[in-house]
Amino acid sequence: AMCLYNYFWWEGPHSLEPRMDSGWKAAQLMHIALGHAGCRDRGLPPMEYYIRQCHLRWRYLFMLAGEVGRHLVLNRRDIAAGAKAMAQQRTFFEEFKGLPNSGLLHGVVPHEVNFNGDYYPASVARQGPVWKNKEDLPIAFFLEANYPTIKAELEAMVGGEEAVFRSLDEQTRNAETQFGPRGDDWLTAYMFRKGEAIEAVCARAPRTCALLRTRPEIANCKAGGSGAGFLRMSPGGRLKPHFGNAPRLSVHLGLIVPDGEIRMQVGYETVRWEEGKTVIFDDTFIHQVVHNGEKPRYVMNLWMCHPCDPDDGKAPGEVPPAYCEGPPGAMHQLGLQPLPPRQQQVPS
Repeated sequence: AMCLYNYFWWEGPHSLEPRMDSGWKAAQLMHIALGHAGCRDRGLPPMEYYIRQCHLRWRYLFMLAGEVGRHLVLNRRDIAAGAKAMAQQRTFFEEFKGLPNSGLLHGVVPHEVNFNGDYYPASVARQGPVWKNKEDLPIAFFLEANYPTIKAELEAMVGGEEAVFRSLDEQTRNAETQFGPRGDDWLTAYMFRKGEAIEAVCARAPRTCALLRTRPEIANCKAGGSGAGFLRMSPGGRLKPHFGNAPRLSVHLGLIVPDGEIRMQVGYETVRWEEGKTVIFDDTFIHQVVHNGEKPRYVMNLWMCHPCDPDDGKAPGEVPPAYCEGPPGAMHQLGLQPLPPRQQQVPS
């Protein structure tokens, strides 16, 4: 199932179309895997549920079946086939709702599934996929206040020479698994990973790196999926539906946002970027990007330690904010830790 999703989601670099046969076969195989692993057993103990990766299997099932159905209906206008896929997803979801370890936010739609809820369910329930109140995350205002500096360094870095950004992408990017139909749909220039500066990029954006060094959310964050840098999305590009690594939070600062239909679906919400404005979102929800503009889109991306983490990504003496208060997540209740990071960073 995961091989089909990772390597055969797109028809190929000649097309922007997902392969519906691969997506649907992956969903069917994931459902078989759930039964094989005992994940459909209502009596499965919570510890076994997580050790067997049932939480991951169920969420990928909803993503695979749901995105196939949505694409058939919205893009191919194949109402009959799309309705069949969505009905099957609804059947899966109704079964999942009956499990004691589902950890659902509201139990209303499959696209509410996420991975941060395993750690900080109170915050996820209050904030949802896209955070509406920037006052809950001071670094959002910090980025907006320093937008002129950050944008100026990006423009100097690009300077009409795409080869520079591509070279930095090759130096700082981990191996990817066909996130877009073309290899250059999504390029990166990371300045930080796991709290450590990447000097090759910081040499070209020294003021931006100096700014980030003052922020504990990045400079003190040692989480496996954390980092910061510039992201480039090519015109006509796509990023397939995916989940980000938990626990963390994502912040985008729009730097160069051309005209056209350029949007990101996060869970059950849709966002669009504006130059000089931040978007705070939980990338552990299902999310995907569509770029139908004519020029590249650039954002500053932060994958920061989750603000509800009491230890990682904090200044000395700093405590989690009030919106974190509530029952602990299942991972903390069970004393489980995040899996070690894979050799892959997940884009947004």
